[in-house]
Amino acid sequence: MALVIPRAVTLARGLPQLELAVGRRSMQIGLVGCEIVLVEDDKEFADSLAEVLRDEGYGVTVFTMPEDAIEWLLSGQRAALVLLDLRTPGMSAQRFRALLVATPSLRDMPVVVVSGDPNIRRIAGAIGASDALEKPVDIERLLATVDRHCQARPSPAGPA
Repeated sequence: MALVIPRAVTLARGLPQLELAVGRRSMQIGLVGCEIVLVEDDKEFADSLAEVLRDEGYGVTVFTMPEDAIEWLLSGQRAALVLLDLRTPGMSAQRFRALLVATPSLRDMPVVVVSGDPNIRRIAGAIGASDALEKPVDIERLLATVDRHCQARPSPAGPA
């Protein structure tokens, strides 16, 4: 990882932001971070992804079971994005996505499926996922995907 050099302080949505140069990329990290839910049953892989994302300034909550992630989200916890392993024990990715869509406060939450399945793009489209990342995950593509969803997230106001 390259040296992180602060470049400018700006205001966005009324929140102080710090723009950082990270290698060739530039990103904004707000004082209220972008929260990501990561559902992955491979602990080593989950820990690696979470570390990369946390190093970039994201908040990451990791679940090994989709049921636990759904329960957490239904309890009112906020996240901007779900990174969902396509094949975890228990609930299927299709059922996970269906539960999100059936819940008004969660229906627009983007889900990015992650898998080594060669048909991942087709499967992602079939379940209504926002995007797909193939394993092994390209870190630059992961970060660009997360950046895009976090930049598009609504203002972190309280519950509607």
